Amino acid sequence: MATPATTGSRSRAFQAKYIILLAFAAMIVIVWVTRDRFLLQPDSFLRQRYSPIAPLMFLHGIPGAVALFLGIFQFSNRLRARFLQVHRVMGRVYVGCVAIAAPAAVVVATKLPVPTLTMASVIQATGWILTTATALYCVRTGRISQHREWMIRSYPFAAVFVFVRVVIAIPAVARAGVLGLAEVVWSCIAIACFLPSFMIAWQHLAASKRPAKARAA
Repeated sequence: MATPATTGSRSRAFQAKYIILLAFAAMIVIVWVTRDRFLLQPDSFLRQRYSPIAPLMFLHGIPGAVALFLGIFQFSNRLRARFLQVHRVMGRVYVGCVAIAAPAAVVVATKLPVPTLTMASVIQATGWILTTATALYCVRTGRISQHREWMIRSYPFAAVFVFVRVVIAIPAVARAGVLGLAEVVWSCIAIACFLPSFMIAWQHLAASKRPAKARAA
């Protein structure tokens, strides 16, 4: 039987999850309004910048956007419980999109006139592929708990796309130019590498405290 403390913890976790999702959705809107909508304008700076490598941008951008969108639903406990087959299909599509978008990102980085970001793209793509492949291995071998943890590690590498563009939309950061962009990109990749494991470790610590509190009660 669930104790009041357990119910309260689940309620707080549920609320925190949706607050994070709403904040992330707001970031996506900010990225579209401040930057990506200009890709639809033929005479914009972004359109001119990417036009020489348009096929590569489609190869990277479309699967990357699909993975970014589907990844959000993969964390829904309700969807997974009620529509397990849908969850599995979306997971397969996510893995396929990562396998296409991540290597394409490295090729795009080598073509763009920002050589300081080439290695950053390599690190991000490698981390994205390795964490996703590990999540796939875990679910294929029946390690469901570990699968969820590695998906938590995988998705932040996709979310770097959004976080970087939100930060560089800040005027003070934008004025820093290429150096500021490089600092933001490397900082977001570092956070994507370490923050998920930190959060998972704290979840385990919190879970280990609940039985002791329940016994004391």
